Amino acid sequence: MNNEEKNVMTIVTIARIVESSLWYCLPPRNGSFSPEERAARFKALTALTAEGSPFAMNCDNNGDLGKQLKEDMQYFIEDVYGDPGRMVSVNLDGSVRVESSLNLELFDSIVKLRGFLESFLKSAIAALKERGTMENDFEELIHTDIRYFHAFAGKVSCILIANKFMELNQMARTLTENYVKSHNGQNPNNDPEFNVHNDPSFRMLENEFHQINSNMNAVLNTYGNDGEDEEFKFARESVYADCDIFSGKKQTTDINAFFNIFTSYFDRIIDSTQGQLNNMFATFGRKMKEEAPAANAEEAK
Repeated sequence: MNNEEKNVMTIVTIARIVESSLWYCLPPRNGSFSPEERAARFKALTALTAEGSPFAMNCDNNGDLGKQLKEDMQYFIEDVYGDPGRMVSVNLDGSVRVESSLNLELFDSIVKLRGFLESFLKSAIAALKERGTMENDFEELIHTDIRYFHAFAGKVSCILIANKFMELNQMARTLTENYVKSHNGQNPNNDPEFNVHNDPSFRMLENEFHQINSNMNAVLNTYGNDGEDEEFKFARESVYADCDIFSGKKQTTDINAFFNIFTSYFDRIIDSTQGQLNNMFATFGRKMKEEAPAANAEEAK
């Protein structure tokens, strides 16, 4: 790898750690999250974003947007990987705890950070290509990571919005039942003053629902528009078609079965891309380590 690619590789690594943080938006796969993995990510992010790093220098050279990215990244590191982290922390017994009430804020932070980082990566690809210093396999690594992120984040957004919809439905049922109990069995539909939207808790859930929907659009609409990834485009269109369930345009007799399908449209992309991406990333990591001693020896001459 040439030096320019190595610098860009540090941004790819940061982007991948931010991407891995999506797991904290979901229940842990093996019963609990790894504190060692969290500590390793903190160490890596701290080193990769330190003053003088390619990330920091790129931010410093990009005006207000660069300043904003630098600040957002620092807050993200502190909130998710700091000690204690506001969104993710480690309990006294060593177990990792995710603050569920900040789950949507975490997802929002990841989506925004990745948007900034991907803009830089796309600009870097264009610049390296223009100078003729972009290797095909390195470009493939970046494109594969971007594809994986949008599929993974797309799935997470589907899970979050489905869960929030179920919360809204449960809240509406609870409000209706409470009305019936407090009005001697009167049907709330006969009361023009009864409206679940008047309840502050219901409105809060609605706002959260709209926030997830906004992030879903940001994830799904910023990839797959060049006609080169028909599989992603099909998954996206399937998700949007099923979103009619939220407005009542689409009905189902089994909401759980419906959402099992709704949250699975990106699974094929995730399954086929995850292992490939990990292998590619590991290969480039080894390549950089192997080239480092040779570069140091050359400098020492």
